[in-house]
Amino acid sequence: MPPENSFIKQFNLFAKDNQSLIQKALTSATDVGEALIPENLEQIITDTVIRLSPELAMLEPKKISGKVHEFDRLMQRPSRGGAMGENATTPITNSATSRDSVALKVVRRKGKVTNFLIDTSEEFIDAASYEMENHLQAHVLDLIYYLLWGNAIANPYEFDGLEQFVTSNRVDYAAAVPTTLTFLDSMIDASNRKGGARHRRGFVMSPEMLSKISSLLTNVRLNQGLSGGGLSQVEVPGGWRLNAYRDIPIIETTSLQPIEALSSTVTLALVAGGALADDEYFVYVAPITYEGEQMPSVVESITTSAANNSFSIALDAPHESTINGVAVESVLGYKVYVGIVTGEANCPLIQQVGAFTYDAEGSPDGDNLVDDVLVITTLTPGTSVPTHMQADTPLVATGGINPESILLWDLDPIQGLGKLPFTNKAGDRFEGLVTTKPLAETDDFINFLIKSYAALTPSFEATSYWLRNIRRA
Repeated sequence: MPPENSFIKQFNLFAKDNQSLIQKALTSATDVGEALIPENLEQIITDTVIRLSPELAMLEPKKISGKVHEFDRLMQRPSRGGAMGENATTPITNSATSRDSVALKVVRRKGKVTNFLIDTSEEFIDAASYEMENHLQAHVLDLIYYLLWGNAIANPYEFDGLEQFVTSNRVDYAAAVPTTLTFLDSMIDASNRKGGARHRRGFVMSPEMLSKISSLLTNVRLNQGLSGGGLSQVEVPGGWRLNAYRDIPIIETTSLQPIEALSSTVTLALVAGGALADDEYFVYVAPITYEGEQMPSVVESITTSAANNSFSIALDAPHESTINGVAVESVLGYKVYVGIVTGEANCPLIQQVGAFTYDAEGSPDGDNLVDDVLVITTLTPGTSVPTHMQADTPLVATGGINPESILLWDLDPIQGLGKLPFTNKAGDRFEGLVTTKPLAETDDFINFLIKSYAALTPSFEATSYWLRNIRRA
């Protein structure tokens, strides 16, 4: 990971006064600035550093002009057979390359801070910078979500992410628990066979999965110098924490492991018309959050009849995550799984929807599956589900352990998935990818905008690998 100073800027005005041992005494009382003003008069610093994003740090940002980035997508290498006789006619072969493009998407958020809060807290904290940092962190988490899970087919205001792009090597591990590291070898070998051997690549997985695979490396042999005896080989039993495997670095992420289940109530209702056969249908709805695809709701079922061969799916409220004991709306999308046989293994992915509904100008104005129901008229997957995802089934815990995903990401910008074109003006975060911009003061508020105009580029997907539904125990 590049050094911290290459990505962020410390905003707090009093960083120079920070002490190694400090206490934060904050009040939650109303009308006194609430939780930003310390109760005591000790000058302190709060943690305003955004979470460094390895997912963004690994990418190669490319500054472009215009709303659309055109690129060459490698489809096929030149054909086989280069050996021939001395006087033979040399055949002409070509690689198959398609001219493709990605449309940059608008990712932005506005915030504001009252001048009252700024004035009353100025001896203790730079309140405006504190709020900007919090918004910046949320913006970075949005970008990570789009990089991994974004689905422009289901939600035109997102850009497509790696889950949509990695098609050749998308494998379901069937909720099995690995007992050796050969599954990592299989991922690397599949990438090497497609030409990724010399590319810059990285394994992306949860910290818990890294602990699991580290424990599978049962013996590590080290050469150590012993006084008077030269080199000696020493065996170290398991517990060695890997930072790379076969020279491919391992990047820890919090975006590939489910940690919760859908909190909303799922309501099914019969709808007239449609092409569903008269049968009982089993439905799972799984939210997608900053942590990735989460576990689904408890399965719901409904039985169609001759007059009602469709059914609708609706939620009573958006999915919420509990943060510090407070319920916070956290959903960014939903996956809907439907089957005619009970059990998650029999219910494939049918539809994906974004979390929000939009007005004519593209402003979010509601919640999908809450304000607008989803009507299922057929078991044929909708256009929001790419072919390589149509066999997916919901991630359900087994023995109290949640299944998750591991990604081998080829970061080559030309023959991989490592290029992120953007067109921000005067970018000041992540090599220009993110811009923090102060806005005009309105009434007694200071306003600011954080924005990115970007989209991931699928130059060549076959050297990346998405391993889904693997468990740690």
